Amino acid sequence: MAKYLFLLLIIMTSTSAYALELITLKLKQLEMQNWQLQGIEVSLGAMSQQKQQLGLAIQKLGLPKPFNDLKLVDIRCEQFSWSDTKIHCQQGNASIQSKRFNSPRFNFSFLISEAKSQFSINHLELLQGIFNLHATLNLDQWDIELKGQKVGLKLLQQLLIPKHKLAKGFVNFTINTHGKGLEPIKISANISINQLSIQSKDGKKATESLTLATTLKATQYKKSWYWQQTSIFKQGKLYIEPLFLENKNTAVSLNSNGWFDTINQQLEINKIRFIHPEIASIDAYATIKFKPKFNLVTAKAHAQIESLQQLSATYLNSVTETTLLEGITLEGNIDAGFSLINNQVNNAYLTTSALQIKDPKKRFNLYDGAIILNWSNDKDFKRESTISWRQLDLVSIPIPRTYFTLLLKNKQISLLKPFDIPLLAGNIQIKKFDWQIRADNTPKIVFAGAIQDISLEKLTESLGIKHLSGNISGDIPGVNFETGKLSLEGGLKINLFGGEININQLALSGLNTDFSQFYSDITIKDLDLNLLTQEFEFGGMKGKLSGFINELYMENWKPIQFYAWLGTEGDDDSKHQISQKAVENLASIGGGGAVDFVSRIILGMFDNFDYDKMGLGCYLHQGVCQLMGAEAAGTRGYYIVKGGGIPRIDIMGYNTRIDWDVLWERLSRISQTGDVVVDEPMIE
Repeated sequence: MAKYLFLLLIIMTSTSAYALELITLKLKQLEMQNWQLQGIEVSLGAMSQQKQQLGLAIQKLGLPKPFNDLKLVDIRCEQFSWSDTKIHCQQGNASIQSKRFNSPRFNFSFLISEAKSQFSINHLELLQGIFNLHATLNLDQWDIELKGQKVGLKLLQQLLIPKHKLAKGFVNFTINTHGKGLEPIKISANISINQLSIQSKDGKKATESLTLATTLKATQYKKSWYWQQTSIFKQGKLYIEPLFLENKNTAVSLNSNGWFDTINQQLEINKIRFIHPEIASIDAYATIKFKPKFNLVTAKAHAQIESLQQLSATYLNSVTETTLLEGITLEGNIDAGFSLINNQVNNAYLTTSALQIKDPKKRFNLYDGAIILNWSNDKDFKRESTISWRQLDLVSIPIPRTYFTLLLKNKQISLLKPFDIPLLAGNIQIKKFDWQIRADNTPKIVFAGAIQDISLEKLTESLGIKHLSGNISGDIPGVNFETGKLSLEGGLKINLFGGEININQLALSGLNTDFSQFYSDITIKDLDLNLLTQEFEFGGMKGKLSGFINELYMENWKPIQFYAWLGTEGDDDSKHQISQKAVENLASIGGGGAVDFVSRIILGMFDNFDYDKMGLGCYLHQGVCQLMGAEAAGTRGYYIVKGGGIPRIDIMGYNTRIDWDVLWERLSRISQTGDVVVDEPMIE
């Protein structure tokens, strides 16, 4: 380099003879300390003046690693010095050329020397913001400080994360990095994101006017990184399907610190702390291995919810909107925690007091609930759990103060002691309950209990349905649930309309699918027809009604098969009487012409008639109901009602087969409106 300067000096000392105004020295390429300079021009101007002007122009300046993605192009230095050991540009301007972007012109300075090199970028207007960069390279160690003010996030997103759609926002940041060779050793960052509005292409993630401040410090020590991080969500709207969170002016914070072992690919999280003031706080720590496969070695978390009311309003309402839980509000507090070992939950606990759950649709309301749940994966675990409430309303049915204890362990929930629930002037006794997951991951449920004199009058009043009098009782020695099928041992007895209805062999399957199945046998004994017909617009009848529904099978609550019979028994000595309206309704079931000619004349003359017997049966198979009556009527058909006394009226059935849907529609119309409609088709 000295010889070039010596040559330039000789030319300069001889310029007076030729009155030269400009001298230029051109170099094609120069490499110094891994800095590559291409297209160099050194010029000396204003030769006739007392003070000459020295200028430097460089077509392209390539930076050493790790900055080699950036190249400075079209460099102009108005003030610089050049020697064998250094090149120093103090006042320069240039543009940046990169694989990612090209910049407008900006002011800069650089120093290239054997001991220390550095460059600075000042007031670079890029991405709608202003950047300042200062980098120093001292032998094999380097430092970078990058500052950005009001950088447009929309343009930054297009540069870094083009898969998301960003509408607006800007960021301020200061990033300092210290490294050696090609590796960073220390990193610190202060980032402030303002008015961020962004949306993913699938619409499942979005923010609006979000303000977030983050600080990060990371230091490498013996191939491990130690980090500290603090983030504060100050205001704005955040949507991560289905969660929607709006923060108007609350400092929601997340702090963490820990170690990352880059050789063993292991992450040690010493602390994670999430705080939403006056609502909830969560503390956790964990050890995670990423090789040879992901393994959450250990983890422990503890959460405190100060206000369930504010938590539900802030976090849960958007999740439950348009679901069955919409509108439900919570009050109370929760203390909960859990621990994991090797990707599996090892133990967990939850306590809550003064728990209130209110449903505006009155499906479920709970007052002054207290819950203590303790669970462990240890098969020898013995710590009990308790659940109690002052009052619980299920579909407007009040369940008074109750307390019971459970044992929760491994894949099992067991009731520790029997307990009673006073209910609707009666009582429900829970004798046994056991739920467990078997080896094939299917549930098995065992239950035993009893129902004692539950008032049907109070039950129908609570449900807001048609009033019924009577009670329900039954002993349930066992309820089993295996392979998706629930079966009831024992039976239920319903005292209704002065008689009894017994439900036996009850079973349900496919409860959690789109194809539910129901099985049962039902017996009916001595229902008082006078009480029964008073509850419906069917017409008055007197007598006793008995029968059965055997082998009842339903799919999605639609009858598929059964054998049913209802009628008077031979030993029934009660008064048998039927009204004109009841005659017409029963005749409509049998189809047109069910009342014979003589009976039809008499029907219009009297309001009530005596009868000897009545009966109607159906064998349902493949959608067709095979009908039968109280007695065969020779070749003419069968008696639905066989008259007795004077005047006498008979109700006949002539068609023995009818489509089930047609029959059900007729029965539904009669029971709901009392209207008589004679429809076809009959199946011959």
